[in-house]
Formats: sequence, C-alpha cells, structure tokens
Amino acid sequence: MRMLRLVALVALLAPGLAAQSVPPRGADDTFEIATWNLEFFGEPSQGPSDAVQLNNVAAVIEQAEIDLWAVQEVVDQTEWSQLVTRLQALGYSGRLGPQVSSSPTFDQKLAFIYNTSVVQVVRTQPILESVDYESFEMQANVTVGGASRTVYIINVHAKASTGAEDYNRRQAGAVALKGHIDDRIARGEEVILLGDFNDYLVGSTRGGSVASPYDGFVQDPNYVLASLPLEENFVFTYCRSASCSSGDTRDHLLFTSGLSDVYVAESTDRYGEVLSGVSNYVTSTSDHIPVLARFSFRSTAGEPDRDVRPVRLLATAPNPSRGAARLRFHLDAPADVRLDVVDALGRVVASVAGA
Repeated sequence: MRMLRLVALVALLAPGLAAQSVPPRGADDTFEIATWNLEFFGEPSQGPSDAVQLNNVAAVIEQAEIDLWAVQEVVDQTEWSQLVTRLQALGYSGRLGPQVSSSPTFDQKLAFIYNTSVVQVVRTQPILESVDYESFEMQANVTVGGASRTVYIINVHAKASTGAEDYNRRQAGAVALKGHIDDRIARGEEVILLGDFNDYLVGSTRGGSVASPYDGFVQDPNYVLASLPLEENFVFTYCRSASCSSGDTRDHLLFTSGLSDVYVAESTDRYGEVLSGVSNYVTSTSDHIPVLARFSFRSTAGEPDRDVRPVRLLATAPNPSRGAARLRFHLDAPADVRLDVVDALGRVVASVAGA
C-alpha cells in the first residue's frame, strides 16, 4: 500500500475537511491522471472565495488518490504555494507554468500536481507560445506495479467563447499542437493530451455545421479519443447550473495509440462525485468537473506476463455507437487476422479478414 493512501485516511479527520467527502479513484498498481479547471484559482473577484476554494481543492486531491493532476486557471501564486505546501505532507509536489497575461486578474496559468512516488519529472516546458494557445508539457518517468514508462503529458487551456476569432485561435492552436505531438509519435514517444479544450471533439460550440477544431485528432488513428464517449452521452464537464444538469463537455483526454496496450479500457470518466461530496461545488470550488483515466503498467521481470496476447483489441470509437464505429487492434507480429463483430446475443453481424 502506498504511503499516500495511509496518510490520506488520517487527513480526512483534519479540521475543515468534514464537509468534503469524495471516494478515492486511485489504486496501487495503476497510474491515474486527471484534468481539472480550477476556475480563477486564487482570484475571488472572478471565481469562488479564496479560503473555501483552496480548502475544497486540497480536500478533493487528498482524498481522490489520483497520481497526476493537470490543472488550469491558476491565477494567484500565493494560493498555489499554499495548496502545494498542504499536499506535500501526502507526498505530492507541483509544477507551475509561466505567466500568460500581464493582467493579474486574468493570468490563468497551467500547472501539474503529482504523486512523487509514482511520477518522476524529467522536465516541464511551455510549448506553442507563438500560436497564442496555452499549453504546458511534462516529460516524466511513471512507475507503477514495478514497471516504468516514459510519457509526455501536455496540459492545455484553449481560448474560450464562440466568436469566429476565438474559434480560429482554437483551430490554429490545435493544428500546431497536433504537429508537435505527431513529431513525438515519429520518434516513438508516447503522449497524453488533456485539459480544457473549450470545444467539442465532434462539432463545435460555435454551432451550426462547423467542424471541431480538433477534427485532425479525431480523424487520425494514431490518437485514442478517450473522453469522446462522455461527449456523445452528454456527460457534462462544464456546468451552467448548480447540479450540472445543464452545460457541455469541453474537458477532454486523448492519448497516442502507443499507450493503447496499457490503457484500462473505458476507464475515462467524469469525477462526478464532487457534485455531491463538496458543499455547493459549482459556486464554491469550480464550474468544471475533473475528467480522469487509468493506465496499467505491468512488469514482466521474473515471470511470464499472462496478459501477453498476439492480438489485442484497442479502444473503439465512438463507444457506444448507434452507427459507424472505428474498430482498431494491435498485432505483436505480422499475421493473417479475421475480425468478427457479434451482437449482444453472440450472433456474428460482420466479419472481415486480411493480412
């Protein structure tokens, strides 16, 4: 058991946390990662009250047992330092991105909060500053279950609003971002992209028949759209009401297909428990709900890996689907393959074979 979990049980009894109670989502042998827009963190003139927001954010992170958080809209550095200091007792550390605005009120910085027993940071750096698209990249060695993996994690906060100029900035940023990640794919590197995209993966907040600014990712089989099912099932991550019964899905998590073999299928989820576990969550803490995913790194040292298979079916997109769906699989070596699609009664409804 991680020391993090043992200490977190004690932290639940600390003064000021009694009103906040959320279930843990972490496990000892998997890597959990989440994105969370903290809504003007440390700037009460635009967002929630400082002291209440700080306490609630700390309580959620303390109890969630998630290994790495990509957070957006960190405005006040003093509040950020207080948050990290409080979390250090549980084995967390933080990396804050650079200033993005000359206005103290709207200097919405990106940041990472991570469990130091799982995530060993190699470096962090801002990227794509020239296209006015806020993004902050971490290169990290992630170790869980006795196995390590080097991963690049990119935290993004795209331009909001539905005007033509705002949309064009999101689109230009997405194109540049994809080019950056495509270069990493060509070098055999693995990337997780997550954050507040401020738009949909299919269609756009701009309305009408406008395509998503992220359509390049959607159409490229080198990317797994882990959060797409949330969008398709109207699981809102941005809340326009206290219960989040109105809103939309604009917080997303994608990853490169090289991570498909360690992704825990369909683990990407909205951490909706914050709505009931944190008092007046939308007004006291954030108008965004965290989105998380889980990865499993298995060590083969000393014994054969029982999960090794010559064929592995990767994530299906969209899932669920009422129409066309993209089925993808991984082969450990070139081979002839037949793929059968069966319905809920086990009847073969489609079959395709080839090399």
